Amino acid sequence: MVKMADYIERSVTRLDEVAARGLELVEPLVERFTLSGCDALRIVASGSSKNAADIARPLLQRSLGREVQVVTPEAFIDFEHAQPANAFNVAVSQSGYSTNTIAALDFMAEHDLPCAALTANWAAPISEHAVCVFDYGVGVESVDFVTMGVHVLVSYLMLFGIEAGERMGALDAAEADRLRECLHVAGKACASGISAARALFENQKLALSTQAPAIFVGNGALRGVAQEAALKFSETTKVPAMWFEGEEFIHGPEMQIKPGYLVVIIDDAGGSERLAGIARGIHSVTDTCYLITAHPEGLAHEVAIEASASEVYPFAALAFIQYLAAQIADALKSWDVHPYLDAVDDAFASKAPGYDESVHELERRAATVYGDSAGA
Repeated sequence: MVKMADYIERSVTRLDEVAARGLELVEPLVERFTLSGCDALRIVASGSSKNAADIARPLLQRSLGREVQVVTPEAFIDFEHAQPANAFNVAVSQSGYSTNTIAALDFMAEHDLPCAALTANWAAPISEHAVCVFDYGVGVESVDFVTMGVHVLVSYLMLFGIEAGERMGALDAAEADRLRECLHVAGKACASGISAARALFENQKLALSTQAPAIFVGNGALRGVAQEAALKFSETTKVPAMWFEGEEFIHGPEMQIKPGYLVVIIDDAGGSERLAGIARGIHSVTDTCYLITAHPEGLAHEVAIEASASEVYPFAALAFIQYLAAQIADALKSWDVHPYLDAVDDAFASKAPGYDESVHELERRAATVYGDSAGA
């Protein structure tokens, strides 16, 4: 059986594959957006897809020279659809079965809003609710706790911004070429994060297995990584997990910290003295405080990751978080929810009918594509 860790490792080569055929993937959305006449972009997504969009957002906004929003389907329907008034809407659902994203697409259709949908599953119900549905290149990922799909969506959105920005004159050719080259080494950055997580867990397995509350901190694009970290740890290790920007963290949330808490502070790509100082202070309270950084100074609580450019640094940090969660969940066998919760799961189902069958089909395809040995 193919497991979460297998898909994280597969992300390394998948990012290379997506970069090689990037223009082919993004061209349909680039054309639709550039011809729309819209002067803003709004991405409507939830869960890991929203977190991926938040990671890509800084580069997207810089490349497009336009306002970029990332909102949940609920907020979009309630009020976020109003401003900016002339925005192009992109709804994202990797599974294609997310009922809240489908509801947002129905709202777009009812109000004649310019839009497109992104998915990894053309055969899913999302195709019945959108005029344009595009595949963003994930391929097969059968585990509910999506990881490879997060990496691929970040890469797709970044490349979309580069191509559309250059076409509209917001990004000059030299910078566009530099950014494209950056995406070609995203897989290498991802591999760095996996190696760092593997080494940390091997060295501190007992401390990381206490199932204490977890807090993740990051700024800018790394805020999206922190959001995804809190989600993944909640899903897989079943611990209360939170995320904050650096300054928000030390404006109250830090008051709960006590020995045993897991605190992961993701350094800025260029290095931040402020975040490094916060990490040093928190590490004096709990041994399981780590600073994830590309600029280590040799301190015990630092975890070094490598990235050749700031634009691909989030891929390294993201892979680190994903792989650490997968290792802890494997060690603790914490994948299943409490039986009482499992018994009422149908009461708040978030997927359209047919989702379970689609997962079984993905599992069958994964066994064919990757082989049973991939999950051994």
